[in-house]
Amino acid sequence: MLPGPVASALDTMLQSFTRAPPPLPIPVTDLPFASLYPWVMHWKFPIFFALTYALIVKYINSQRPVGILSRVQAKDVAAASGGPGADKAALKAKAAAAARAAAPAWTQTRAFTAFVFLHNLVLCVYSGITFYKVVATLIPLLKTQSLHTALCDSNDRFWANGLYYWGYLFYLSKFYEVIDTIIILLKGRRSSTLQTYHHSGAILCMWSGIQFRSIPIWMFVVFNSLVHTVMYFYYMCTSVGVHPPGKKYITTMQITQFFVGLILANAYLFVPSCLVNEGQRFAVYLNTVYLFPLIYLFVQFAINTYFRTPNKVKKA
Repeated sequence: MLPGPVASALDTMLQSFTRAPPPLPIPVTDLPFASLYPWVMHWKFPIFFALTYALIVKYINSQRPVGILSRVQAKDVAAASGGPGADKAALKAKAAAAARAAAPAWTQTRAFTAFVFLHNLVLCVYSGITFYKVVATLIPLLKTQSLHTALCDSNDRFWANGLYYWGYLFYLSKFYEVIDTIIILLKGRRSSTLQTYHHSGAILCMWSGIQFRSIPIWMFVVFNSLVHTVMYFYYMCTSVGVHPPGKKYITTMQITQFFVGLILANAYLFVPSCLVNEGQRFAVYLNTVYLFPLIYLFVQFAINTYFRTPNKVKKA
């Protein structure tokens, strides 16, 4: 049997997941893809999807021939074996060759390259629009209301004027972003733990924020859409062989958004009359639990990719 406090915490979490959501600030019929709403907002759907996605990726990774690594794994191995230099280049070339051998021939065609380009273009443009729309909704509220009323959305104006619409659509986009992983697998590579965990957790966190109308979710939408606008522009370019400088700054942006979001979201827990029910607080707890491992994985990736130095060779 579980200890009393643990059992109580698990019971509270389950009740939070199955708790009836608050009334919607806008009619369901005004939402994009409204017919999907009863399905995708049921608490079982995001859990089932995230678990199925993670298990399928794990299985496909296990079926890859020995020698095929994800980009993150290749960099980790290279870092452990001496960092940047000839060994890293050789390992990268070997991993790339193994991946090409495992990938279907049609993934080397112009048609597939065009698909990858368009996929990244769509997410780049969509992310930019989302960032603009949510910020454009928030700024007038900050100008005409007190800081507490605007950022706690005490009168539901933020939700009703755009956050619920664009937040719900942003939640749906997290399912579409799984295509990132599909592209990696189709290219014959493995999906890293970072990639799989990031996509799975984002689905659950966005669901909880929208389901319980937990107002700190606006930061997830704004920060993440801004970073994704830049990130998907970068990958749009690399898909056609153009490599803009500054990839490490994109990683820095990602880590920064997690740290800032973690601090500010938890600050909401201490603001009076802001998070008014257990469901809204649960959404913050879930995002917090999600972010700690995610920050660790991103920091590890950044260190191994950008900051490892070659091991010095000792003179005899």
